[in-house]
Amino acid sequence: MHKKVYLTIDDSPSKNTDALTDFLSSLNIPAVLFARGEFMDPSAGNQEGFDKIVRAIRKGFIVGNHSYAHDRTSEVGYASQTTQIAKTQNLIDRAYEVAGAEPPPRYFRFPHLDRGCGNAHAIDFMTVPEQYRTYVQHLFWDGVRLETKEPPTPAQLQLKNDIQIWLLENGFKKLPTPDVTMPWWTESELGEAVDSLVTFSTSDWMVSPRHKGKWDIASTEDINKKIDADPWLNREDSAHIVLIHDDREDLLTVTENIINHMLNSNFIFLKP
Repeated sequence: MHKKVYLTIDDSPSKNTDALTDFLSSLNIPAVLFARGEFMDPSAGNQEGFDKIVRAIRKGFIVGNHSYAHDRTSEVGYASQTTQIAKTQNLIDRAYEVAGAEPPPRYFRFPHLDRGCGNAHAIDFMTVPEQYRTYVQHLFWDGVRLETKEPPTPAQLQLKNDIQIWLLENGFKKLPTPDVTMPWWTESELGEAVDSLVTFSTSDWMVSPRHKGKWDIASTEDINKKIDADPWLNREDSAHIVLIHDDREDLLTVTENIINHMLNSNFIFLKP
């Protein structure tokens, strides 16, 4: 038996995207790259980033949508965020056309996992069976950069629901991860969301140069310890959706170390 993972990578493209996708390809590891529109927009001077996404597609990677400017939905609101998602999707569709590849269904992940209610309350934790609720809360609270833990307002709850409807109406689909069967996923809002959520965050962003030393995770060794200690990630009866970053800073060596550690720890990587 093996521990199973769907690998998802936020914030593509970066200066490291070609090397990252070459590394994963050499190990036959599939992944979904959630691309930021501003990083792949030729009209914004990022033709090189666009070309990197085209090359990733030709290597067989799936490219999803991570909005345009990486804004928090609860701060910029419905009109701005939906406009940014649509603009980014146009760029992704064009990249598939240039790559000569059939585009997959449209997949989307919210920047900062802020789905409209702030990232501390990305989902309604009351939908999670009570015995798992604390674990799921800390899945979000320990893995992202929180602005506040204040509960959402009625307007924020409406915003979250409205964008879910917009995603459905504009052809976005839930990322197919049938092997994810934990009860706290299947029996909660996590399993119902149209957008692409996660079941484990590596917290790799914490060791990037601008964040290093400010958070609990300060080294690759700390990330590997987090992987080894997680009671759900290390079960063999369900897959996980793991989040790492294709960042504009120097995370490639960190990523390679994480992947090698997981391979050495009996993980296999599944294609959605």
